[in-house]
Amino acid sequence: MTVVISVANQKGGVGKTTLTLNLGYSLARSGRRVLLVDVDPQFNLTFGLIGMDVLKHEERNVGTVMMREADVEETIVEVEKNLHLLPSHLNLSAKEIEIINAYNRERRLQKAINPILPDYDYVLIDNPPSMGIFLVNSLTASDFVLIPLELSYFGVIGMQLMFNLMAMIRSETNESLSLLGLVPNKFTRQTKVPKTRLRELRETYPEAPILTTIPKAIALEKAQARGMSIFDYEPGGRAAKAFEKLTREVIGLVEGE
Repeated sequence: MTVVISVANQKGGVGKTTLTLNLGYSLARSGRRVLLVDVDPQFNLTFGLIGMDVLKHEERNVGTVMMREADVEETIVEVEKNLHLLPSHLNLSAKEIEIINAYNRERRLQKAINPILPDYDYVLIDNPPSMGIFLVNSLTASDFVLIPLELSYFGVIGMQLMFNLMAMIRSETNESLSLLGLVPNKFTRQTKVPKTRLRELRETYPEAPILTTIPKAIALEKAQARGMSIFDYEPGGRAAKAFEKLTREVIGLVEGE
């Protein structure tokens, strides 16, 4: 059975793309068949995976698939064994207006990817940092939400916005949507603030699973800039080990292993 996970947070700069990319690579290398879906008009995930080849996908991208102008099977790009991409494109912002005015607009992504779901074990969706039609489509199509966040004051406070949105989605378009967990990102022990915010997060949301903390690491930024996963760039580093642990947690929560 395919599991669809939205990586989402309405706050920007929290590491959604880095989490989606490296978790996707790690799941694929564990033997799972993985599809990464980029619904962010900034197309950072797509660029990180295929570079300037993003320009080749003007007519075949997630937006044209959602508008039924392209076939999803012909749009998917193979990144490596077990890892595929449904790319974004520069024109996705323009497609947003068309999707907003389209029939059944909240379920466009769900209907677009349904035909290929049996081909995958996991679908990870990278989302824009805003409450808009792409995020609504993503949450409507998903089984779970994985929320990366920075352990800052505004990062913790901003969690309530995501929980409010998830409650709205459950009541309107996807009653089975569940929180897979929170992933504290860019964690550093150089100050007491992150540790304090982590404690506050546990106290404020005691029922929210808090998964592996991802350390702040220059290697993650350098790897993404070079179009590489952390496992290719620095396989023995702290960040790679953290993502391996996170992968085991996700598999355990989803598959019961």
